[in-house]
Amino acid sequence: MNKLAFQQLIACCAFISAAPAMAGVIATFDDLQFPPALDSATGIQWTNSTSSLEYKGVIWDNRFGVVGDEYRVGGPAGPLFGIPHSGHYFVSNASGDSGLTITTNKLLTGAWFGRNQYYGFGEGGADQVTIVALNGATELGSVVFDLPESHPGLPEPLSFVDTSIFATLGAITSYRIDRRELGQLNGNWVADDFTFADAAQVPLPGSAFLMLGGLLAFVAARRQRP
Repeated sequence: MNKLAFQQLIACCAFISAAPAMAGVIATFDDLQFPPALDSATGIQWTNSTSSLEYKGVIWDNRFGVVGDEYRVGGPAGPLFGIPHSGHYFVSNASGDSGLTITTNKLLTGAWFGRNQYYGFGEGGADQVTIVALNGATELGSVVFDLPESHPGLPEPLSFVDTSIFATLGAITSYRIDRRELGQLNGNWVADDFTFADAAQVPLPGSAFLMLGGLLAFVAARRQRP
């Protein structure tokens, strides 16, 4: 392989690996217009001047609650309700409900989820979430994730839930977050940093390797020429 062909190969690899990142939008919940106090929580519709459920070009279920990282269960002496992945705010299914929806045609490539804490004793919150990709009322596919419990009596650090497989499913119009609760009135989860991409700009899994394979074949053919 000559120097020029090698440089072309490196450039192509860099472009392929960077393409999904260029389209990304991350919902951090730290740039809301009117966030709650750090030791409080509120419905997502009350965090902007129009009481809209839209944030980052996405429509969020009105059961999403925005929570500050100093919010404690049961008052100042209680345990922290949850831990954000970044910044000072995260979201939760405020009433412990299952089936919260996120309405968008963007591709959800991943988000950070974890268990919350209620009273500081034993386990708290949901221990599993299922993220379902929908087209209208039709379920296209889902990702199931078990929420780890490594700090009994305390909220858990968040873990990344990879949903990039949704890129193979075709047209998506919304997502639904189901949960498995540990007991009655004990079904909360916490989440942060939802990453969305324009589906039209995200290569299907394996397409990057097909592109790379084609370039390698082209370079090999050039080498064999007299």
